[in-house]
Amino acid sequence: MVIVTVFIIHWYLAIFTHALFYHRYAAHGMWHMSKFWERVFYVLAFIVHGSSYLSANAYGIMHRLHHEHVDTEEDPHAPKYSGNILGFMVKTRNNYINIFHGKTALDAKYTENLPSWPAFEKFAHNWITRVAWIVLY
Repeated sequence: MVIVTVFIIHWYLAIFTHALFYHRYAAHGMWHMSKFWERVFYVLAFIVHGSSYLSANAYGIMHRLHHEHVDTEEDPHAPKYSGNILGFMVKTRNNYINIFHGKTALDAKYTENLPSWPAFEKFAHNWITRVAWIVLY
């Protein structure tokens, strides 16, 4: 029963951090957080998302691009231009990676008022860290 309870708490924390930190805060800027609370959410997102951790900065940019270009070829994750589910996932991943590494040309409107913690993201967004999470699981 303890394992089920931990799983349920983990599940809801993952939903909570995604919905509030990534989506409402990073992508839509619905409120302001101090640097302290922003970093608390960075760490919480890292802990609950583990090997699936995403940069809040890159997620915010990608989601803003999605809203600007919904269901067009410029939409960074529109399934109708991918052919199949695997192609869709690969395309979304590649778009995310390009945004994260600064390889995508972006207007300033997509990059304004986003959370940023480069030192933490260098640690968290690393293949060694992802493998460590997988081993920990």
